[in-house]
Amino acid sequence: MRPLPVFYLYVLYHLSWLRSTRMNVLYPLPKTKHQSVVGVQKGQPFTAMCNLNKIKSESGSFDVEWERTTDGYTLERILHHSYSPNEQLVQYLTEKVKARVRESYLNSSFSILKINPALLEDSGKYFCSINGVKNLIITLFVCIPFKDMFMDYEPKKVKEGTKVSITCAAKDGYPEPYVRWIASGNDISQKAITVMQKLPNKTFDVKSSIVVSVQKGERYVCSIWNKYIENLLIDWVLPLPSVKVSTPYKDVVGIAGGSVELICNISVPVKEHLTTADLGFYWFNRDPNSREHLVYSFVNEEENLVGQHPRYVNRVFLYWEDFLHGSPNLKIKNISIDDMGEYICRVKDNEQLIGEDLLELRVAAIYSDPVITYKKNKTSNFKDIFLLCHSKGGFPLGSVRWLSSNGNDITSRSKTVIYLSNGYFNFNSGIHISIEEGTRYTCVISNPWLAEDVSSTVTFFED
Repeated sequence: MRPLPVFYLYVLYHLSWLRSTRMNVLYPLPKTKHQSVVGVQKGQPFTAMCNLNKIKSESGSFDVEWERTTDGYTLERILHHSYSPNEQLVQYLTEKVKARVRESYLNSSFSILKINPALLEDSGKYFCSINGVKNLIITLFVCIPFKDMFMDYEPKKVKEGTKVSITCAAKDGYPEPYVRWIASGNDISQKAITVMQKLPNKTFDVKSSIVVSVQKGERYVCSIWNKYIENLLIDWVLPLPSVKVSTPYKDVVGIAGGSVELICNISVPVKEHLTTADLGFYWFNRDPNSREHLVYSFVNEEENLVGQHPRYVNRVFLYWEDFLHGSPNLKIKNISIDDMGEYICRVKDNEQLIGEDLLELRVAAIYSDPVITYKKNKTSNFKDIFLLCHSKGGFPLGSVRWLSSNGNDITSRSKTVIYLSNGYFNFNSGIHISIEEGTRYTCVISNPWLAEDVSSTVTFFED
């Protein structure tokens, strides 16, 4: 395998430190595509365009051929023939291609080929020939992301200098990935033994093992990278921890307008001879673009808010009683949906990172109590009416249910309109009903992040 550039190793090392919990997820790398090499995920569309602008045709028409080849052999061919800019004949030489070529046409500037969905066997070189002259060559890699990443090491009980065997594995991906091992910012991949097992469905299982002499506080990072779709699967192990940092509640839900507590526990081994006075405590928020924003820091035994993100000014505080017992738990007051995201509890000894962990904060807004109004159908008697249920100001998107007197769910007969206002959801749900003496109808609004629903009931009596 081709060795990665030093810059990539540097980025990969720091990516590993940005995630202190195990990650069995796909993580995007900076995009660096070669113009003639394209990667798409299996099941997604593949589109290629052949430029006609620079092609001169005395007759004003074009003969366009798209060919897919593997190892120099033509596998499939798609022909266009245009007698004028608005007229064409499309010919598919194989039925297999015809079934998945949803768009294959000429316009005034391009010949466009679109295969949807792309399958593994669509990988190969694609040639576009115009009036017999090859105009474009594209190499397509149809990919399947690896999944079920797993890391482990043996033996479990170790001391500094112990030889440990670390295994990194993932399943059912295509094509063969790049596997890299990082420790202390250094690429140690040359010490690893990596095996790719090809499965009957043409995908691969990958397993990589490495033997290291364990160092205290050393993380060993394994990455599995598919460069064609620019995705990274990454995990790490820490066989011999030093200071332990943990966020015991990984998924925290707060109520908009209220306060929330983010809990972080710090465990300092006695033999480390460290105290809270020696350590710096930091809370960061990581946005969807993986940028980190300082929420709060306590360094050199005092609060340090230099560089604090403006959104958190005068809204965040430490629980001092908890902090004195080694837990820099953070309180955020007057929270809103803008505060949602990942929060990192990070501990440093001077500028050296010695531990971190993260949690996810979700902010729910309670929907208002439903208001039910009704209108009589003017073309019938009073028993035929239209009920309208309105609720507003909720987050995330909830659901509406209509219940009749006997508790039956009659939601399927209703029509609901949902709209956003300042980032929060509002509901208008209507239903036509026929009423009788003592008939009750209930409108229920559910929030998927909260245990309790809000509801209103209307009861009808004859005059």
